[in-house]
Amino acid sequence: MPPGADASSLAAAVLDAATPPAAAAATSRVLDYLARHAADHPRAFFADAFPSLLYRLFVSSASSASFIDLAAADPALTDLLLSLLAPSGPLLAAAAAADRLALIRFVFPNERLPDWLRLALASPVSASASASPLLSARVGSDLHVSVFEYYLFWFAYYPVSAASPPATTSNPGLRSRSRLETWVSTLATTAIRKPGHKPETSLYLKLLYAYLIHLVPTRTPMARTAGAGTLLHRTAKDGVDALDSFARPDFLLHTLVQFWLVGDDFSPLPVQACHALGLRLPPRARAELSERPPSPGLGDAVKLLVMYLNCCDGRALVDADARMPSEGLPAWNPLIQRPLYRFVLRTFLFCPIGAAIKNATQVFSVWVAYMEPWKITQQELDGYAKQQTGEEQDLQKCNMVYTSSWKTYVLSNYLFYSSMVMHFLGFAHKFIHSDVAAVLLMVYKVLGVLSSSPELLDLLHKVDAAYHTKLVVSSSPYDDVLKYVPSICEQLKDWEDGLSETDADGSFLHEHWNSDLRLFSYDENGAYNLLQLLLIRAESEILRLSGDTQQALQTLDSIKSLMKRVFQGQIESIHGNTSLEELHNQHQQQVRGEVFKPKHPSSGKSSWADVKYRGEWMKRPISESEVAWLARILIRLSDWLNDALGLDCGDVDGSPAAASATYIQFDCNELNTVGGPKDAARMALVALCSVIVLAGQALLQFMRSHRVKINLRVFASKKLLSAAVVLYGVVAVTRNASG
Repeated sequence: MPPGADASSLAAAVLDAATPPAAAAATSRVLDYLARHAADHPRAFFADAFPSLLYRLFVSSASSASFIDLAAADPALTDLLLSLLAPSGPLLAAAAAADRLALIRFVFPNERLPDWLRLALASPVSASASASPLLSARVGSDLHVSVFEYYLFWFAYYPVSAASPPATTSNPGLRSRSRLETWVSTLATTAIRKPGHKPETSLYLKLLYAYLIHLVPTRTPMARTAGAGTLLHRTAKDGVDALDSFARPDFLLHTLVQFWLVGDDFSPLPVQACHALGLRLPPRARAELSERPPSPGLGDAVKLLVMYLNCCDGRALVDADARMPSEGLPAWNPLIQRPLYRFVLRTFLFCPIGAAIKNATQVFSVWVAYMEPWKITQQELDGYAKQQTGEEQDLQKCNMVYTSSWKTYVLSNYLFYSSMVMHFLGFAHKFIHSDVAAVLLMVYKVLGVLSSSPELLDLLHKVDAAYHTKLVVSSSPYDDVLKYVPSICEQLKDWEDGLSETDADGSFLHEHWNSDLRLFSYDENGAYNLLQLLLIRAESEILRLSGDTQQALQTLDSIKSLMKRVFQGQIESIHGNTSLEELHNQHQQQVRGEVFKPKHPSSGKSSWADVKYRGEWMKRPISESEVAWLARILIRLSDWLNDALGLDCGDVDGSPAAASATYIQFDCNELNTVGGPKDAARMALVALCSVIVLAGQALLQFMRSHRVKINLRVFASKKLLSAAVVLYGVVAVTRNASG
């Protein structure tokens, strides 16, 4: 059979494979085909069978799961796919041979690209080419990539495919999807993975680790951090063996960063770079993307990427020559700093209440791993390729702490240790009612990182002091950290560009958004105060739990101990031995005497204390009991009415509203000259309207003085709408019956 006909038959078999045995048979056929045609450069395979193979490998549809997902339930299929897709396997070897001869080029579907990359493709070539090395291969509004690059695009697309709607060529515009539905969706493997199946043993993570080992060197010259000389800049004319591309890491890392970390972020590049290139998202797109959390299911893959890159950088630090200390940033760190910060921050801001906290926990673990690069071991990374007991890893990590060789790393990533902690506390307050044990454990881990080493804690305090003193003249206590303050200020503005907690679900820290670093501040909006409030809320939540609460109470006590370390004894100096009940009373006074009660959206009950405490109850997270689009419309309408009627601030004595009251006056002469029923009716109507106006003004005055606002959001309740529909149906049926 000619190679072309054989390739077409192979493509059909691959597309029809919908079960693990069928997928294994199709994979075996692919391996056999590549073995038989390894020497004759099978262009027919890449033209006919390769696109179908990639689609079935990485994309799940309504009728069948992807091969990667099916492999979770079939060890035999896992082994076959590993043999096929390994870095030294037959598929990538054939791809390298095809690229060496420039046999074929592919166009990656634009609708499967991250939104900002599609926007860049619509911009002039000169601007997009500088925005990302991935775009240097564009032809018109498409990306023309080599076989190997095409494979890596699909490989990177796999973890985000479950969160994307089915790709359509008819509507390549921005995707519209529910925030909650997006967040709680998981990869297709959820339905077929075995209970307790550990992510480190998954086929996808094994392949990712193998590609990182094979493609990304452990020691990289500093000159390569800018992304110059990527695979996209090479052609067959360079005279370089295409197999050498496996030693060039730039394309792989840029692809993973763009698909995973940047994704649909509306601020994909540094602000200055966007302005210089003229890349701006349309207002409508910016508004939609600003409310979109990162795709679920990415946490494990991103954590492996971060751990590997930090392990590479750590090895470079250890092996550095004594004449060249670690003053320079690690090689790969500048590539992932900003996108990773925004990835974690968008998770904390936009994870909606009602979503499973598991997805946020995965991203949280990425953040913690990034803050402790000195605890990443080669043995832990090797656990992604083989099974390794967690006890051995934990025992080894206990003896690994921060040292001065990581000082530059911490200073260059200071916002991960300070500002991000504040945003995380807002997230913790938002979710404390849904899973108090999980939230407390996360708080404990964060404080554990900050207090893990006296040297690390002293460094964080020193930078905070230098930042807030705004010293112009060098002062001896801050000489070594003062030079980092300007870059930290710039990072704070750039990395948090456009993100607003005011519009985030369950916002807690919206009053002082992006204004300062408040980790070691002891005012009302500082981390210390927020932690105290969190402990109070946590204790109340624990008392509501049924069953054994001993573990949660122990975690609560451990958090108090860590707080003493982090805040250097401030708990005792400020509050002495104050009990939680006494602290509760103190915080009651701080919130204007209102009794604080934890929120429980599921109960459907709330108090005015809930409204006054950190944001309005009207702008609480949209729950499952509401129609989301109608609630957003009613919230905007309520805001407009409150602003128009002056209900956003309470009246005080002598206010214009009080002085402009309308009084009804009757002229006796006019009453005596009433000409008849018409005049009498007119005067009665004027009097009635005046009474209505007077009553309306009195009502507005009462609402202003008591800080009562219009809240039309109640009409978005599904129960209320259902009752209205039923009532309308009853009335319609009754009317038809009587007619």
